[in-house]
This record gives sequence, structure tokens and C-alpha cells, in this order.
Amino acid sequence: MSYVKGLAATAALAVFGVLATPTAHAEVGSPAFAVQSTAGSYMRLGYNAYQAGDYKKAAKFTTKGTVKGIKKSRRAIAYSNLCAALGQQGTLDAARKACASALELSPTNWRALNNRGVVNYLAGDKTAANTDFTTAAENADASVAQANAEILAGTKMAASE
Repeated sequence: MSYVKGLAATAALAVFGVLATPTAHAEVGSPAFAVQSTAGSYMRLGYNAYQAGDYKKAAKFTTKGTVKGIKKSRRAIAYSNLCAALGQQGTLDAARKACASALELSPTNWRALNNRGVVNYLAGDKTAANTDFTTAAENADASVAQANAEILAGTKMAASE
């Protein structure tokens, strides 16, 4: 692939990653995590690994995006994505801590609220999960959180996004 084509493909992926809200490979009828890509190379690598279903690698790369010195908004995204990757691996306590860190940096981050909701759901706390999904769904862009709230309410069979 030529340098120009490679650069164009990378730019397209970066734009798509920032604008799209991909979710995990969730079971039918289960709430879905929401992850986001940013311009940082480790974040992009973590996002790509997550999308490929390699949650261990996603956590490894995303952890590198949580270091101090990185812009606060990007660190919040990194912690939210880390929450999703750890949740997918079943390490729910560590996932909760990552979500808490994301929400400390950005209290209205709907993806972090959604991801904490999925972790709560997986831990069996459907009341807390519903609160997180409902709060996250107040954001107009949070269709994943809305779908998750509908799943808990029994009005939807699977996350649509």
C-alpha cells in the first residue's frame, strides 16, 4: 500500500473511531459496553484490539492511555474503555475502579456511565445498572445506553448498535 493510501486509510479509521460508538460482542439480550477511539496511538491500538475481541490486549494498550500528562478528556476515554475491556474479561472489581476513574475525570461521560452499568449488570446489581443506563441515556448520542435500559426493562431483546 502506498504511503498516501495508508495515510488516507489511517485518517478514515481515526475519524470513524471518534464518531462511531461500537459495542462489544454481547450476547443476545445482554447489555453492551460502549468504547471510543481517540487520536492517541495506544488508544487506537486498544480500540482496535477491543473491536477484534482481544480484550486482554485492549486492556494492555488502553492502560497506557491512562497515564498522567495525557489530556484529561482522553484519560477519561481511556479509563472508560479500560472498564469495558476488564468487564469483558470478568474482572469486575478492576472494571468498576476504571469506570470510577473515568467518571472522576468526566462525571457526565455517558460511555463510562453505560460501561459501569454493564459491570453492575454482570455483577447482578440490576438496580444500579438501570440507574447508570438511564442517566447515560439522557445524552442524545447514547443510543447504546438507551438500548441497555430497554433490555433491563424487558422491551428490547439486544443492543442495536
